[in-house]
Amino acid sequence: MKRSSGGRKVLAWVLRVVLLLGLLAVLFAKPISSTGDQVRDTATITNYEASMVLSKTGDLRTQEVITTEMPANKHGIFRIFDTADPRRDNVEHPVTIESISRDGRQEPYTMIDGAAGTETARIGDPNVTLIPGEHTYQIDSSTTGALEPGPDGETLWWWDVVGQGWQMPMQAVSISAELPTKPDKAECVQGRDTPCTASIEGTSLRIQTGPIDAFTPVTVRVSFPSNALPPPPAGSNDSGLVALTIALSVIAAMLAAGLGFYLISRTREIEPGFPVLFEPPEGVFPALGVKVLDEQDSSEALQATLFDLAERGLLQLAGDDDTWTVTLIADPAVAPQWPAETAMLRAIGLTAQGQSFEVSKSKGSGEQIAAAKKALHAAVGEASKKYLISSGHGIAVAALGWVALIGSFFLIGRYLFGNNASALWPLLSGLGAFALVALGMMFDPGVLTKRTEAGREVWSRTGGFARFLTTDSSESRFEAAKHLDWYPKYLPWAIALGSAEIWAQRYEAQGLQTPAVPWIIWAGTGRGYSMNDMNASFNSAIVGASAAYAASRASSGSGGGFSGGSGGGGGGGGSW
Repeated sequence: MKRSSGGRKVLAWVLRVVLLLGLLAVLFAKPISSTGDQVRDTATITNYEASMVLSKTGDLRTQEVITTEMPANKHGIFRIFDTADPRRDNVEHPVTIESISRDGRQEPYTMIDGAAGTETARIGDPNVTLIPGEHTYQIDSSTTGALEPGPDGETLWWWDVVGQGWQMPMQAVSISAELPTKPDKAECVQGRDTPCTASIEGTSLRIQTGPIDAFTPVTVRVSFPSNALPPPPAGSNDSGLVALTIALSVIAAMLAAGLGFYLISRTREIEPGFPVLFEPPEGVFPALGVKVLDEQDSSEALQATLFDLAERGLLQLAGDDDTWTVTLIADPAVAPQWPAETAMLRAIGLTAQGQSFEVSKSKGSGEQIAAAKKALHAAVGEASKKYLISSGHGIAVAALGWVALIGSFFLIGRYLFGNNASALWPLLSGLGAFALVALGMMFDPGVLTKRTEAGREVWSRTGGFARFLTTDSSESRFEAAKHLDWYPKYLPWAIALGSAEIWAQRYEAQGLQTPAVPWIIWAGTGRGYSMNDMNASFNSAIVGASAAYAASRASSGSGGGFSGGSGGGGGGGGSW
């Protein structure tokens, strides 16, 4: 008999749905580009010229001549090279910078950290401020792996000859390329889908565009005849690699899910019988009994403990519509108490006969209530060690579950927003599968403990007594008129179990007024003598005091069938 929190279950299912949506996004959606969030540069490229030489093996040499109109207080430009291939995960285009000059003279540069899949050169001297006006940069560089296999056996040069990361607009663009052999076809796209002109004369290619705004790529796709060039590397388009990735992902998911189910199976406790019992278990008090039953503290442990002490003659509770007063009417040195009860009484200042404590919607009252709850829960936890011990498998499934959940969300975010980051499917599928299986247990407080033999006995007897208190009101075996004294006696247990209203209804359903509770003095108006109303009033006072204290703490605290920007190479830059 396990009465788990509905709120925790809802949160676990919400996280499951979010995780599944994230996994589907990685499977079907493209990464989200952050280009649109970049800031447009204050400098302008008045003329951009690029001369390229492509070899049969895919090596590419590029000379860029970039004429810029610089505003005041600038030191130079930076050039970003995209090194990750957008369509082939296991192909890189490492860049070698051979020389950089400004206005005909060698210019210093520094390689700096940038986004994943890029290399960035910061060109210029931070101690030198450029004269405003026109400056011309020449960048000679080379890279590899520029050719790739086409879907029909042809070889493709699919390249961003102008990258989409340029933060400066370009007023004029001129691009030429010397190809390794005569191509069958050449296509050009400016921006995402605006056609531009790609003309071929023998093995020479020229690209003509209009002015280009910032963050606007120019992409070419040149097709060479089958067998005209050595076969380029297939990258992730290789069916064997794709099949291996799928196989590893499935295996990782199955192993992770299997581990999750195994750990969960090791945390399961076979429920004992819960025969209906007409009295609570001996040797435990209500807060402790519910702790063993549910493996978590009762949400009304404080109220139940106060009522239990009152029923045993130590306290008297007097209330009206606004406040309640708890008075210690017996000598605590003589009256028997559980250590948890003693700790709670001390926390609210009840240590000598005749002392009282007022429960009201005030900061002071709320502060003492908070201290009493803390002391009670700590003492109940200590008392429960005889009945509840740590579960190694439960701790493992909860800890690994959180690692898997956080890791899954990290990999999903890394792929969707990480600038050319790969999905790492085998790792993501393993983490995701384990998190999906373990989520239900991660929000179950009982997963961290298991019951001893003594705990199983208390579990069974408390569950059986809970069945009696919550059995349908028309149950004929319970003759309410013969057991009027049971109502106040068992009321603390009903409160701890969250079934005080049902316990009262068992009498009312048989035409009886709720039996009087001798240790409660009720002075409320307009309510009649209803135990449910009085209990609701007492709970409201407790909750109101706690809320007032919490509020005080909070207030005092602190073109043509392909799209632009889809080729290899590219990159961009800006001024600094």
